[in-house]
Amino acid sequence: AVVSTQSTGANVAIDNVVAPNYSDFLKEQVRCNKAFVVEVEEAFEREIGKYKRRNENADYLNKVNYTYHDFKPMVRDRRRVIHELAEHYRINSQSLDPEPQRNVQIRIEYHSAVPGVKLSQYLLIRRSFVGSSKPVPKPVSRGAGAASDMPELQSLCLERSDQREVAESWEEICEEG
Repeated sequence: AVVSTQSTGANVAIDNVVAPNYSDFLKEQVRCNKAFVVEVEEAFEREIGKYKRRNENADYLNKVNYTYHDFKPMVRDRRRVIHELAEHYRINSQSLDPEPQRNVQIRIEYHSAVPGVKLSQYLLIRRSFVGSSKPVPKPVSRGAGAASDMPELQSLCLERSDQREVAESWEEICEEG
């Protein structure tokens, strides 16, 4: 889908405006394995927050350059989710140890950050822009010239306080798709 930007009037693909370019593998994983994806995103966000808080008020000599977090041993596809998702958070990752104890270690640095749209929110937001299979009803006019003639516009704003609502409505999207 394509949208027109307000500032330049240029047409831009909605995926470039809304979210990072998540791979098809990650999109499939969030559909099939949402709980694990959310768990990884929460771990990333928690570790980034700890790093930033630790350096927030520290003087130059006491700042840390990076911190590490080790995930528990897991199967290859789950490790792949962590590695690919880490790129969108600007986190370095590496796999350690031989199978079956192979795990992923991440390194949080000063440039690590939570993306504007997390993978767990991506399909929900994309559907709100692109549209769903349900038609949107046309607004009903309440009289000529009245201020109520203007349709009410609602926007989707995913802030931290809305994460639970997003998670609860996710099942509806999976059932539709």
